[in-house]
Amino acid sequence: MSDMAQYYDNAVKYVMLEHAQEFAEFMVGHSDIKVLEKLETEQPTLKAHQNDSTLKVQLPNETAIFHTEVQTDDSRKPMWYRLAGYNGFLINLHEMPVYCNVLYLHPNAGRNDNGYYAYKGMGYEYTLRYKVIRLIRIEGQSILEKQTPGLLPFTPLMKSPEGMDSNRWLEECIDATVSADTDQQTRDILLAALGIFGGLVYEPQLIKQFLPEGIMQESPFFQHIIQEATTEAKKEAYKEGMEQGIKEGKEQGMEQGMEQGMEQGEKKGTIQSIMALLEKQFQPDAVQVLEPTLEGIDDLQRLRELLLAAPQVNSLETFMQFLTNGNATELGNGLK
Repeated sequence: MSDMAQYYDNAVKYVMLEHAQEFAEFMVGHSDIKVLEKLETEQPTLKAHQNDSTLKVQLPNETAIFHTEVQTDDSRKPMWYRLAGYNGFLINLHEMPVYCNVLYLHPNAGRNDNGYYAYKGMGYEYTLRYKVIRLIRIEGQSILEKQTPGLLPFTPLMKSPEGMDSNRWLEECIDATVSADTDQQTRDILLAALGIFGGLVYEPQLIKQFLPEGIMQESPFFQHIIQEATTEAKKEAYKEGMEQGIKEGKEQGMEQGMEQGMEQGEKKGTIQSIMALLEKQFQPDAVQVLEPTLEGIDDLQRLRELLLAAPQVNSLETFMQFLTNGNATELGNGLK
């Protein structure tokens, strides 16, 4: 999974699980459903897949498993094949009915998903029906009026009122989230999630202009990315250190080689993390221009400082000043 895909994925799972009852009602289309349990369900495959949302629910006439898979764009593998796998796995695991859903975020995603997969032959027959929801087909204004907190972050991707331009619709969605009837911490997290999902269709600079200052950078989603980036850098450092140390052959040479290799690995991982964080906020093409300059920095401590500064700058120009000057205190109001 790419850094950007993981970014969306983390935000989706966080919001859906924190507001599970609201999401279940939204997906099924009525309130005659009660979430009994949130299930952490990881499929034991060669490449483990953590389901987006798997809930044990009470319906009017039965207890069932309610699974929702969220897609940013169209799935590389046909969604009906994937849902057949999830459905069978969950039925076997829980031994009760399983109802599957797919929620498509991007306006162009899911156009060819009919929510149906079937085949038959030689006296055998298999049929799977699942619900498909494309956010662009949902009347966003109705969601704003209901003021359901867990759904507000997704409203920029929904259908705007007729005659309203997209920028004004984004402002309306943000204003409704700011005034949501919830505590400040939850409101801030919802706004950060709105900024992430809105990035699928709006320019990052426009979103930052409308959102309260510092919301994105202080969110658990950004903090998770920084933590993951640091962990990956350490793994890369250890791997490269071991490879170079073994190549040296001798005990002293191995120790020196491992040390040098680990430093190079951490440098590489840190640069990749800096680039990923900047690309989430600014135009990727403009960010790519900075990569050669970053690779030319040998001071690992300075790269670590740049990693910490990346999610805090309010413009790419500010980050470039820090890159040139090498002193965070010289940024002044450029850091949020």
